[in-house]
Amino acid sequence: MDSKDFQLLVALHQNARQSLLSLGRRVSLSAPAVRERLRRLQDAQVLLGYGLWVDPIIFDRQEVLVFFKRERTREQVIKALKAPDVSYIGWKLDGGLTVGVWSDNLSRSIRELSVALGEKPSGHAVTGAGDPPPLSILDFMVVDALVDDPKIPFKDLVEVSGLSPKTVRKHLDSLIRSETIVIMPRLGAGSSSGELVYNLAIAGKAPMSEVRKILDDALLVHDTKNPPMKYLLCRSADLGDVNSKTRALNRLHGINSAAVTLNKELVFANEFIHSLIGERIRDMEKTRTSQVVFA
Repeated sequence: MDSKDFQLLVALHQNARQSLLSLGRRVSLSAPAVRERLRRLQDAQVLLGYGLWVDPIIFDRQEVLVFFKRERTREQVIKALKAPDVSYIGWKLDGGLTVGVWSDNLSRSIRELSVALGEKPSGHAVTGAGDPPPLSILDFMVVDALVDDPKIPFKDLVEVSGLSPKTVRKHLDSLIRSETIVIMPRLGAGSSSGELVYNLAIAGKAPMSEVRKILDDALLVHDTKNPPMKYLLCRSADLGDVNSKTRALNRLHGINSAAVTLNKELVFANEFIHSLIGERIRDMEKTRTSQVVFA
């Protein structure tokens, strides 16, 4: 892991479907060099794959992150994906969970999740609602075709969606530009020596301008509003550097806590996401049929 690798991971967080040529322009590398670096990151288990995050506001739902401390096996994690309203789970190195829930009733969803996992959560954080433009049935069809493989080649995306290349390109570009969807690199702890890439969870209201005085090249990946939290993608030379910067952040005014958070795996509840999309398409088709009947 070096600065170029980190820049590639940052660029992937911003748009993981951009071409090798586009990635290369971002980091001053040729397309073959980018391909080789991505292969090495995958071999080192730093880059585990990709997942599709969809802004739940398009389903009239709100996202809440729910935290559990008890250590669990992978089988238990996969089983937890079946709990009501669960959209994804971050399985942490210490065995605990961060569960992404897309809910239309937060208290009910958290209660049902606690019952399903047999554990009261250690806490939860509600993310801020986005402001995506109104979506059409065609938009939802494109999203549906991306759920199982967000990096599906464009030709295959056209075939799976059943739409024309021009239509797919138009709607895909709009969905990514508006951040209605985000194609997320799934990062692991890595198995090689050298610089470390890691996620940092910061609780508190300190602005990113203050945080970057300590972490000058950190990328804000995700944030929540209640309570205010930031999830950052960071890199450091070694564990000693990680620890010293984390201690410095914990002394910063406006920060309640700062802690390294590493995933063993990030898994998505694709069946649940497909079901939400299918329900929304059916509702829109019924509305369109009713409008034709009464026109």
